[in-house]
Amino acid sequence: MKARALQVTGALLLLTFCTSPASASPMRTMGTGTCNWDQDSGWVARENAKAGTSTWSKGVPLRLSADFSRRAQADRVEGWFDSTSTTCGQNVNLHILGKQTLTYVDVFRMGYYQGSGARLITSTKTKNKTWNFRSSSQTPPGQYLIRISAPKARASFVPLVIHNPNSQSDISFISSILTWQSYNQWSGYSLYKGPDAKRETRAETVSFDRPYDGDGSGQFRYMEFPALKRAEKLGLDINYLTDIDLDKGISSLGKTQSIVFGGHGEYWTKAMRETVEASLAKGINLISLGGNTGYNFTELSNGARAMGKITTWRDTPNDKPESLIWGSQYFALNVHKDFVVTRADAWPFNVLSQGEIIKGVVGNEVDSPLNAVGPAVEELARSSTNPNEKSIASMATYYTVASGAGILNMGTNGWVCAIENICPWGHTFSPATKAQIQAVTDAIFAGLKKGPLGNWRKANPDIPKRS
Repeated sequence: MKARALQVTGALLLLTFCTSPASASPMRTMGTGTCNWDQDSGWVARENAKAGTSTWSKGVPLRLSADFSRRAQADRVEGWFDSTSTTCGQNVNLHILGKQTLTYVDVFRMGYYQGSGARLITSTKTKNKTWNFRSSSQTPPGQYLIRISAPKARASFVPLVIHNPNSQSDISFISSILTWQSYNQWSGYSLYKGPDAKRETRAETVSFDRPYDGDGSGQFRYMEFPALKRAEKLGLDINYLTDIDLDKGISSLGKTQSIVFGGHGEYWTKAMRETVEASLAKGINLISLGGNTGYNFTELSNGARAMGKITTWRDTPNDKPESLIWGSQYFALNVHKDFVVTRADAWPFNVLSQGEIIKGVVGNEVDSPLNAVGPAVEELARSSTNPNEKSIASMATYYTVASGAGILNMGTNGWVCAIENICPWGHTFSPATKAQIQAVTDAIFAGLKKGPLGNWRKANPDIPKRS
């Protein structure tokens, strides 16, 4: 496959070899100062007691990733940061694309905020194509969306995570930016398709030195934010990380009790997996609120500004199925089924009734322990089946290990987006179904505040170990 290059406002973005002037010498400094962040227990609740900004998405309607309609000719303001996360005292540059001579920059911290969904931190404007951002006492840890706009142009978001390396947290919420980037169709190329929408012309490597397609926020708004908002509403103390931070090792987790992935964390590096395995051995819980988690292996390059060399974890040369960690593994695409609650006598489905049906939540990609090697697991819910249907059932599963850690896999990447009825595959959800999913999600987060799950909710496997 030939190298595919894209000339954008003076910066050369290589989508197969991924070298660019912007990433060759990123303007990022080490954090050296103190931001005097509120670090005491309950700080997320205190942050969310502040006034929110309900107009945070004004001018940027929800648009999904892998969106070929973004190729339509239109004046847009777009951008990317030269680092996917930052911390106290670090400088990161926002690279701005578009024809505009003046760009408005609004910095939002995403959260619950009495239902508003975000708090406006600061607003500014710039005539430059590079805008410097420095985290400070005014920008507490969290997931941020920076809205960039201009008159007579379409606005977009740029995501950024601010993390606290000294965080003591109930959960570490992982933003799965490797998965966002793999599906990112900006410029026409992703790891899945080329400009002609065919797999044969896809890129072998993709760069973070480009905007995300859709509305610019990657998959955050529908695959992660609905769950993160519930966690912030409940006042959990949260450590905010990207999966590139997780790739850097166990120290990124600080003093956390659980690692939580949202609805779609498909791509893992070797170091990410090693960090997760080491965390489980220390008694740190592992939660996937999605499906297809940890299915694909990838490697980072160019100073973690590019990703490629995609294989699956279960196949040679890796030979480490994701089910060895999760107890189940991805097995089907384009699924549209209901969940039937099969374990309502124990956490986390004990907020519902035995046999209760959660309509339409199983899809689009789903997991099962029945076609996978792995540890013995407890079935919590399973997909509905039609009479005489012989297909394998997808499942939500749970098991515990000797360290006390609990491993929960919801087994469907329809779970998080269903919380707010914004799934990208045509699945829609009634208020009653949303209420069911929100209740179980809240129960999950409430349980994680108790520490190692196995210390109070030991699994009772009904599906034996498979080898």
